[in-house]
Amino acid sequence: MGSTGTVLRELRGAQKSAKGVSLYSRYVNRPAGRMLAAGAYRAGLTPNQVTLVSAAFTYAALAAVALVEPSWTLGLAVYAALAVGFAFDSADGQLARLTGRGGPDGEWLDHVVDCGKLLLVHAAVLISFYRFGELPSEAWLLLPL
Repeated sequence: MGSTGTVLRELRGAQKSAKGVSLYSRYVNRPAGRMLAAGAYRAGLTPNQVTLVSAAFTYAALAAVALVEPSWTLGLAVYAALAVGFAFDSADGQLARLTGRGGPDGEWLDHVVDCGKLLLVHAAVLISFYRFGELPSEAWLLLPL
C-alpha cells in the first residue's frame, strides 16, 4: 500500500459492522481510529504496539484522576487523554484487520487492557474521593464500587 489515502480506503473496507454501535463510536471514535490506524501502518507499528499506546494514554488519565486534585483543567486533560486512548483502542483492531496480523495473542492483550480500564476507572474515582473529597460519611466511598 502506498499513500495514506490508499491506506484509509483499505481501512474503510476493513471495518466491523456498525449495527448496535453508539453514535460516538460510529461518527467520532471509529473515524479517529481509522486515521490513527493509517498513521500506525505508515509508521510500521504492530496492532499490539497500538494497544500499548492506547493503554498508556488511558492509564495516564486514570492515574491523574487518582493522584491530582480535581479541577476543570484536570477534567479537560483527562477527557482528552481518554478520548485519544479510546481512539487508539479502535485503531488496534482496524490495523489488525488491515494487515491480517490479528491473532489470539493480540486479542488477549486488547481484552486485558480493556478489563484493566474498567476496573481502574472505578478505583481512580474511589481514590480521588478518598484523597480530595469532603464527604459527609466514609460510606460515600462505596459509591464508585
